[in-house]
Amino acid sequence: MKNGKHLCTVGSDDVWMFSARVWGELWGPEVSFLDVSGGGKHRNNGENDFLIWEMPHELVKGDCIAFFFEDGSESSPKGQLFDPSALETEQPKIDISVPPTDKDVVKLESRPSLNADLTWSFKINQGPYTLVAPDKVRQHVSLHVLWNEERPQRLRVNLSRSSLREIVGRTGGEELFLEYIPLGSSFEVAVVL
Repeated sequence: MKNGKHLCTVGSDDVWMFSARVWGELWGPEVSFLDVSGGGKHRNNGENDFLIWEMPHELVKGDCIAFFFEDGSESSPKGQLFDPSALETEQPKIDISVPPTDKDVVKLESRPSLNADLTWSFKINQGPYTLVAPDKVRQHVSLHVLWNEERPQRLRVNLSRSSLREIVGRTGGEELFLEYIPLGSSFEVAVVL
């Protein structure tokens, strides 16, 4: 749910796995984003479709995203099939190597902080609120939710902060919360005003 209104439901009849992610960073200009996507059920040939519910869904200050992990088989709305031809054909020119060099990282780190006051509040079940914010050392905050049909009774929830260097180097970051939560659990992340 977003701000108390239904945004989407991902049901187990439609996917073998799904992922939801809320993320934001100091540089902006957008405050935060929500992505919800999944892998459709495997066909007889072993292939599956990439489905999208929200990607990217921009969040502003005051927005609250609430997650409810419940029994349910039907998606509402149905996930949209990813269509690569719908992508913008003209991408903005970015003068960065792939993978980024150390010089590229320094350049990216030197951008102005447009979201210097970015703060989230995070709460799971009836627990207390925890405030989370990026800083000059770890500029990126992320809530990552993961489910798959191999262990349908649990949902992985990970709240973390990472630096650009940790993201580029795939070395992890600072885990603030990491648990496998059972059915019946709920949690929320809000962008603080």
